[in-house]
Amino acid sequence: MIDFKGVSKWYSNRFVKTFVLRELDLSISAGEFVSIMGPSGSGKSTALHIMGMLDSPSRGEYYFVERPVHKLKERQTTELHRDTIGFVFQSYHLIDELSVYENLETPLIYQKIKGKDRKEKVEAVMERFGLTERRDLFPNQLSGGHQQLVGVA
Repeated sequence: MIDFKGVSKWYSNRFVKTFVLRELDLSISAGEFVSIMGPSGSGKSTALHIMGMLDSPSRGEYYFVERPVHKLKERQTTELHRDTIGFVFQSYHLIDELSVYENLETPLIYQKIKGKDRKEKVEAVMERFGLTERRDLFPNQLSGGHQQLVGVA
């Protein structure tokens, strides 16, 4: 499902190339649970950003469900990410000016889901995650745990 072959990521200026990932080989099968651990600065977040298609490797190959992500055009990568990847950020990236309901609805708008279907999906996910009573609250009115629940939802 996810395969990294010799994935490297670096940043350079005129004088120095700084590696944050060097020749990472990784294979994750469908349904497999994986933990990525290591000290600060070891490249965990960078690997996850590449895996989540939020960044691209400087070198190497990345296959997602056998699709060569490293060869896709930016638009194709964006569509693949939008349609197949769920990502919960450490800071939940909720939109402060939107209610819980609106934060949950926004990705569905980008997917061009019709209003009635959006409402049904948002209502169902709020019910599933126990967020119905918080539907009209804004992120700054939620506990960290509830913010995380909204991010996961």
